[in-house]
Amino acid sequence: MLSAVVLPEKREYVVITGNRVSVAAGTSLGNINCAYTSSQKDTLELNRQIPQRDRLKLAIPVKAFNCGNVLLNRDFEKTLNASQHPYTEIEVICLKKDGKNYKGNLNLIVAGKTIPLQNVTFYNCAGKGAKNLRSNICLNFSEIGLTTPKKMGGLLKVEDELQVMVELQLEE
Repeated sequence: MLSAVVLPEKREYVVITGNRVSVAAGTSLGNINCAYTSSQKDTLELNRQIPQRDRLKLAIPVKAFNCGNVLLNRDFEKTLNASQHPYTEIEVICLKKDGKNYKGNLNLIVAGKTIPLQNVTFYNCAGKGAKNLRSNICLNFSEIGLTTPKKMGGLLKVEDELQVMVELQLEE
């Protein structure tokens, strides 16, 4: 008779209390780092494909990225074609526990192009009074369909490689 008893499915989740997305690229004169921080809160269910309406979606206004100075901010906006595509989005399709860390599938929507990212590892790391999940994603400007900016008559060249770090702050 015990086989007739159905126990409710145990669901695991994490509570997101904020996020930080940073983009770094190398240049012929050094590195450029642009970042966006938000206190967007959400609950993310683990270990299953998340229905589209329930997915964690980080909609980042391109003009809100801080690159350290006004000229770099403007160049970043121009490179990502902010006038036609004012938002960059990161959508979490699924996130699964993988030992002490997590693995997930994401969609990165940048400059109007959707880039599916499979098996992205999010590492557990301690932050300022909080627990964070951090992932480093390596892309190329050419892969996204963007051209690297060239300034000062070609003296300042940006490398094709682009490092995107997604950090999700978790409730303890």
